[in-house]
Amino acid sequence: MKSAIKLFVAIFFILAAVRTANSETYTVSGKVRYSDNNQIVTSGVVKLFNSEGGVEAITTINSQGDYILGVVRTLQNGDVIGIPDDEWEDFVPTGYPDQINPSLFTHIDINASMTGVDIYVVRKTSGFRPGATTTVNGIVLSNNVPVGDAIVYAMQGSEYVGFGVTNSKGEYSINNIPVGDYILVAHRVGSTSDSKQVTLIEKGTNNIEFTLTTRSANITNNTPYEFALSQNYPNPFNPSTVLSYSISKDGPVSLKVFNNAGQQVAELVNTNQSAGIYNVEFNASSLSSGIYFYTIKAADFTATKKMILVK
Repeated sequence: MKSAIKLFVAIFFILAAVRTANSETYTVSGKVRYSDNNQIVTSGVVKLFNSEGGVEAITTINSQGDYILGVVRTLQNGDVIGIPDDEWEDFVPTGYPDQINPSLFTHIDINASMTGVDIYVVRKTSGFRPGATTTVNGIVLSNNVPVGDAIVYAMQGSEYVGFGVTNSKGEYSINNIPVGDYILVAHRVGSTSDSKQVTLIEKGTNNIEFTLTTRSANITNNTPYEFALSQNYPNPFNPSTVLSYSISKDGPVSLKVFNNAGQQVAELVNTNQSAGIYNVEFNASSLSSGIYFYTIKAADFTATKKMILVK
């Protein structure tokens, strides 16, 4: 009995060692300072994004301005961004080493632990301006699909007055900024940017929409995912909506739309596709209001979801 227990314990530790060896974690560390006077930043978070805009890691900035990210895989062209975790903090999200526009970030390749990845954040100016304040909100889309982790900046001239970060529904809000004329700029890693000129009044401004374009025309992430079919957006819709799906391996894919009687009314996809995430626009301008269903078939995966057309 004792021999069996000893054997079990030995096997347990051997397997644990193998798992540890196969799941090495790298770290990326540095200090966060203000770009105008080199003063340390004592709160906020640092996020690491992959080249498609997905979040790979997140950590807090400590009271000494230091951060340490744990990265669980090698990464090419990663981007590190310092972000306030409270709207009252007096800086705006800034990429390594000291830029706002992602096209100007210094990308990092992670295949070993890295130190000295210091970020010099840009200070915002709204705290120095007296007078009435206001709020602006809206949504950020890419191929008519809501985009999370996009950052919308409120600018006056070359000064950054405030910002908002989109949630998983693509919604953002910039609060407590002075009334006046602004350029609003939406940035996201892995996408082009979009901007609007607006006049913000005291009662607030709603529904300012931005459209970003991913670096690839149709595939928003080249990394293989599981087979999945997402709910269309918007839903209900009139007359267009976007259907999103992912496939985990290369092969033939079909995506068809049916009416409530089971009759096919559209064939949106019927071709071989590589593994990845896809967005397809469905225009129902020739159809009548009602309930419709869309079905995907890929390999041995089949899924159906319901959508509502309202005219």
